[in-house]
Amino acid sequence: MEINWFPGHMAKSTREIESNLKVADCVLYVLDCRAVRSCFNPAFDAMINVPIVYVLNKSDTVSPETADGWIKRLSEKNNIAVAVDGTDSVCRKKLLAAIGKACSDTIEKQRRRGINTHIRAVVVGVPNTGKSTLINSLCGRSRLTTGNRAGVTRTSQWARVDSTLDVLDTPGTLYPKITERKIGENLALIGSIKDEVLDVSELAAALINRLNGIDKGILKKRYGTEISAENGLAVIAVSRGFKARGGEWDTERAASALVDDFRKGRLGKIGLEQAHD
Repeated sequence: MEINWFPGHMAKSTREIESNLKVADCVLYVLDCRAVRSCFNPAFDAMINVPIVYVLNKSDTVSPETADGWIKRLSEKNNIAVAVDGTDSVCRKKLLAAIGKACSDTIEKQRRRGINTHIRAVVVGVPNTGKSTLINSLCGRSRLTTGNRAGVTRTSQWARVDSTLDVLDTPGTLYPKITERKIGENLALIGSIKDEVLDVSELAAALINRLNGIDKGILKKRYGTEISAENGLAVIAVSRGFKARGGEWDTERAASALVDDFRKGRLGKIGLEQAHD
């Protein structure tokens, strides 16, 4: 699955992020726990020269073992990584602690100079990783518009957490061309790429293969029988009673239902990538 989807606003966002990083004290790099590796944008690596907090968001969608594996992997070389559920009440405490640790040198320098502590954190990530939700959690109230789809945030917005911390929400930004098939599939499955530019039936078939590679019982538990990429969409259409005009089974609707079941967690806690892969 080669995806070449890079709307004009993403090119603009990349330039804005690079500019805003010049005044940042740290970066909150938000990654979806279901596809951590695929959420890394190579364009960010060349821009960031301040401490990074890797925020593994949506930790409730994967097993604790998967989240812990990524925390261990990303915490190597004195990096800071934290797994959170952006909607959980303890998220704010975890993020503030991680930011304080990442910016400890800056905070100490400000204290030595007699300056009140003031940190600016820039939040980056691919679309639909939950950046705005995390910022709302930090602020303790809904400051930013959120949505479980790509492209909700279209412009950068500063938000005041308190007198010591400002955070910048930036639009979800992909890289111009995704050529590795698994990365394209993963980003599509977690909703980082708009469904309108995807072949959802092809994506669903890929998901069936991936899930069967993890555990064939995942789909059987949900749909009552073992499912393969060859017959799976028809089986799901029959089980759900999805019929198209003319009385044929609506496999396209079944494909959308399967992908939605994955995204909403109805298939269980599933990580598409493991830290040890």
